Amino acid sequence: MTSSQQRVEKLLQHFSAGCKTPLNLKEGVCALYNEQGEEVAVLEVPEHSDSLLLHCQLVETDPQASIALYPMLLQLNFEMAAMRGCWLALDELHKVRLCFQQPLAQLGEAEFSHVVSGFIEQAAEVREFIVQLTTRSAA
Repeated sequence: MTSSQQRVEKLLQHFSAGCKTPLNLKEGVCALYNEQGEEVAVLEVPEHSDSLLLHCQLVETDPQASIALYPMLLQLNFEMAAMRGCWLALDELHKVRLCFQQPLAQLGEAEFSHVVSGFIEQAAEVREFIVQLTTRSAA
């Protein structure tokens, strides 16, 4: 485990005590899920990095059927007030992911908890918005 990963592991222990759920980094990654089994946040500390990367799956898309959706999603990246420092990306499995990066130097226990909790809330809001967009587009 790198020194950055060790630091995040300590911050994660403080966060997990607050939510009464045991959480640990495994190979620099810790995934969080809600009661319905939905991914709400993946915390990742790449091996040669001094930043925390947060990301989560929002929706899975069909690359052929979603061509009209992609421009709308990219336009959301310019909505700074709505995205609050996050951005949308498409992974190799055509899943739309919300992403956020934070330098570890700016994170103490309280800041870490606020960043993770805020990201989870932001992901829920953006997920709901995208579902509404896709429902309107399909109608």
